[in-house]
Amino acid sequence: MPDPAQVRLEAALPAALARLRATPGVYAALWCGSAARGDGNAYSDLDFHVLVEGDLRWRSNFTVDGVPVEVFHNPVRKVRAMFAAGQGDTITMYAEGKVVWPHPELEALVAEAQALYAAGPVPRPMTEQRRFRLLDEVADARALAESGDPLHALVACRAAEQAVDALYAARGWWEVKAQRWLTDLDQREPGAAQELRAVLTEPPSARQAALEALARRVTGDLAYRDGGSEPQRVE
Repeated sequence: MPDPAQVRLEAALPAALARLRATPGVYAALWCGSAARGDGNAYSDLDFHVLVEGDLRWRSNFTVDGVPVEVFHNPVRKVRAMFAAGQGDTITMYAEGKVVWPHPELEALVAEAQALYAAGPVPRPMTEQRRFRLLDEVADARALAESGDPLHALVACRAAEQAVDALYAARGWWEVKAQRWLTDLDQREPGAAQELRAVLTEPPSARQAALEALARRVTGDLAYRDGGSEPQRVE
């Protein structure tokens, strides 16, 4: 049986598209996000990337039939610039989205995004500065776990977020929203998914152990090392 939330989102699609068609300068639209993938929920919105004439880019938001809508308006050359800059969120949305207002330029962008998505981003190993910040957060969490402070849950989750972000960068994976981390990691690196689940669900001692295991996936160990930024001129 179809999910009622997804049905509601899809029912609002024609009215949202009519609003886009009435926007001056807009000539193509791509439906993106969770609703376009078919896994929208009661709190999802409708997301669109649209192509516009001229030199301006902007965002807009509105509601249709009680459904929130967010729209990213860009000229073609700006979209290609975002692709060239490796903006994973834009590449992913174009690669996974559905064309709902066709145009040859939009179809070409979708094909480019799909090729980029299939190739994956260039892996970015963790810098020493980023490694230090993660280790610092893990150590703060350890102190809270040992003292029984309930804030351990918050700090551990904050550190886990850093670790997961670093894992995606180091492995050369396109980033996904946090809501999709567990399902995505289940496919890519099940051990990391298991550790993240433990951080989210286990009591403090087990949570801290899982956090440290997750951090070691990108840091190698939990030892501090010498490092620092390059000197910068003070203006």
